[in-house]
Amino acid sequence: MDGQPRRVLVLSAPVGEGHVAAARALAARMRELWPAAEVHEVESTAGPVRDRVLETSYAATMRFAPRLYGLGYDLLVHHPRFAELCKRVAAAQVGRSLAPLLREEHPDLVVSTYPMISGGLAWLRTHERLAAHTVAVVTDVAVHPFWVWAGVDETWTLLPASREQAVEIAPAADVRVAAAAVDKRFHPGDRAATRRALGMSETAFTVLVTGGSLAFGGMEGVVDAVLAGEAEAVVLCGRNERLRKRLAARGEPRLTALGWTNTVPELITAADLVLTTAGGMIASESLAVGTPVLFARPIPGHGRAGARMTEEAGLGLVCPRPEDVTAAVRRLRTHPHERESLAARARSYSSRTMDAELTALARRLTTGVMEP
Repeated sequence: MDGQPRRVLVLSAPVGEGHVAAARALAARMRELWPAAEVHEVESTAGPVRDRVLETSYAATMRFAPRLYGLGYDLLVHHPRFAELCKRVAAAQVGRSLAPLLREEHPDLVVSTYPMISGGLAWLRTHERLAAHTVAVVTDVAVHPFWVWAGVDETWTLLPASREQAVEIAPAADVRVAAAAVDKRFHPGDRAATRRALGMSETAFTVLVTGGSLAFGGMEGVVDAVLAGEAEAVVLCGRNERLRKRLAARGEPRLTALGWTNTVPELITAADLVLTTAGGMIASESLAVGTPVLFARPIPGHGRAGARMTEEAGLGLVCPRPEDVTAAVRRLRTHPHERESLAARARSYSSRTMDAELTALARRLTTGVMEP
């Protein structure tokens, strides 16, 4: 191998947008860095019925019963024997489904951004049905048991604390701290110029509010809390058209409700703060831009755990209640030095890029030396 892989398979699943967005960002960077490589993306667990069940159940749980999701998360985290049993069953099912795809593709590198797919790869490796180098890319700060598999060659996590969690789950796994897998459009930019291009006020203190692609997490109450902090709110309603219509019907001049949009990088650059009820990918994208992140009433499970870990790393603030949101927005609006301190830490955190990670990976594949 002359410095780059030849055949690469990037796997994700359409369960929320974060896993797919990370996979697409990785594949795009690979194609630019490794022009001679064939990079193939597959957004499926190789089981169409399974994909639909996972997507539908995740969306329904997040929208109507987020506490149930939190209970399931806690069960896996606090009961490792139960987690291992669930992992064995899921890995075997997904591994068998993936086997035909891998035989057809015969890649020399497989990258997964979805935990159950990573498990399937580990199962195939254990059963000597996969020779390719495998990488599991963790897209959440909080690492639950399904993210880590000893049978995967490398696991990439977002923070040192994330790596510690992963090593505790699987001590034999090769776990690394890596840059977030975000699209290259997410980078520090000129806020004033971006606001002019978007037709936004150049002077108003503006908070970009998001609840992920499904806009969950009590968004209307969060928006009210932002407005109470004497800020303007730009709300990403994602695929939740009902929410967008309700917010738009208010006629509030300091409130802009957007549906699905491709201008998220520009909106993050233009914002003074990003406030999310979901965490995950939008937090990583905001940090890559250098815009401070607030976690408002984060969703149970990985949302709350990841928000807490991000705050402990000095990269965000957690606001469990609406009044905490209002207080944080007002404080960061009236104390710009505090906001700039958060932004500086975000820029420092994101100074290492995915290009550097992929270049180092190619070097490991070429030399066979698994340097730290």
